[in-house]
Amino acid sequence: MIAKSAENSSSYSRRIIPFKSARAAFGAILNALKIAPGKVLLPSYIGWSPREGSGVFDPIESLSLDYCFYALDEHLHIDLESLRAELQRGYIRVLVIIHFFGYVDPSYEESIKIAREFGVFILEDEAHAMLTDLVGGICGRLGDACVYSFHKLLPVTEGGAAVINDPTSIQLQTLAAGTNCISPLCDFDLNRIAIKRRSNTLLLDKLIEELMPEIEPLFGAPGYLEFPQTYPVLIRSGSRDSLYHEMNAAGFGVVSLYHTLILQIPPGSFPRTANVSRYILNLPVHQDVSEDALESMVRELTRSVRTLKVGI
Repeated sequence: MIAKSAENSSSYSRRIIPFKSARAAFGAILNALKIAPGKVLLPSYIGWSPREGSGVFDPIESLSLDYCFYALDEHLHIDLESLRAELQRGYIRVLVIIHFFGYVDPSYEESIKIAREFGVFILEDEAHAMLTDLVGGICGRLGDACVYSFHKLLPVTEGGAAVINDPTSIQLQTLAAGTNCISPLCDFDLNRIAIKRRSNTLLLDKLIEELMPEIEPLFGAPGYLEFPQTYPVLIRSGSRDSLYHEMNAAGFGVVSLYHTLILQIPPGSFPRTANVSRYILNLPVHQDVSEDALESMVRELTRSVRTLKVGI
């Protein structure tokens, strides 16, 4: 028998619950799970700034939760041996996977599979990867929940969401209560925004080739269904901080995610992510950026790196 239309409201259901920020959504999920005395297992690349604090770590600290870290490689890809070792130590209740800058980790599926062996709750941080999730559909679906950040990808000043993949989750049913924020997802053409971001990234990836090895792409060209938040590079010649200031003074809004890691991640324990933090620079690829502007930005990068010979 086939009904004339779909009737099963629980089939393919995902609850998207708006919050004031991704940080608030992240904290609400952790609070609802009531994981103490267990631990939250985090990747070893989490940033902090004097103005914004840490969107990932602040909720953990404010809830007084215990935590530990797993290693990433020099391209911020998950170290599967480290992940398994930390899970085997026990007391892990929540695993956090971060889809850095909108790219999907090549070991994403394998990481989920390992985590499922230990029965932990999987929370995907998609502050940068909302479009890769909603338009690409290649992340955010294997974990138990994820969080979005609207202002990191859309022209809004605030807003985020908690996304619950299992609508029957008793622990997370309380998240809807008291949430009167509004989601802007219906106000924008997400597909066109995603396509523009990807095309900008592909162009920038080609333009950057002329600056290698002074500037090295962290990930390179996005995959078919990846829609980046920014285009991360590593500055291999001269001072990243000097280059950051030179570019912004010239009118090109580059950022550095994350120039400072939280103090709880000792550089000596995770030298590869500490090295990324020291050299990373994120180039804009958002939907307002024209191809001409990208070409101008690369010319300015060339001038700053090679002509001005930014000091180490």
